[in-house]
Amino acid sequence: MQPYRLTGAASAWFAVLAQYGISISQSGLVPGTVIYFAFFTMLGNILVALAFTAPLLPAGHRPAFFLRPGVRSAIGVYILVVAVIFYLLLRKIYHPSGLGWFVNIQLHYINPPLYLLDWALFVPKRELRFVHIPFWLIFPVAYASYTMLHGAFSGFYPYPFLNAATLGYTHVGINIGGLTLLFAGASAGFVATGRYLLAATD
Repeated sequence: MQPYRLTGAASAWFAVLAQYGISISQSGLVPGTVIYFAFFTMLGNILVALAFTAPLLPAGHRPAFFLRPGVRSAIGVYILVVAVIFYLLLRKIYHPSGLGWFVNIQLHYINPPLYLLDWALFVPKRELRFVHIPFWLIFPVAYASYTMLHGAFSGFYPYPFLNAATLGYTHVGINIGGLTLLFAGASAGFVATGRYLLAATD
């Protein structure tokens, strides 16, 4: 378990730190930092890096929050949606080169399955409940709300399907509703899968 999580942590931290370096080198420290944290991809991968790292710390210094099965499951939902949305909607319009190409592969095609396998093999499933799902939705809904507010003042929207300046708020609202349903469906899938895995091992 520990060697696997060490590998996952190394991959996740390299990707998020390298992408931060790329962002500030292209846009400057302050604008690059704002742009970097505007992407749900980066927030999801940072959570993956923290979740991989937490169990590796000495017992007395492990952050309990990232050890909770519910929290680790929610992170699994977020990074799964990151991978699915990128593959379905963004891969044909985003073409980085050089180091950016490699980091993009890590962020969307390597780190998500690494973490999902960790969840399937090592995260306790007995505490997972469908009533947890509304709590897991708080983060993506808060992200969407912040993105709309920030975009209204700055004109910057990190994803084309959230760009209210070009699509209008009604269309973007429908998109956000659809994404919320995707997050909710993925969350239900995690709980159901957890119950199935429990039944298979009991």
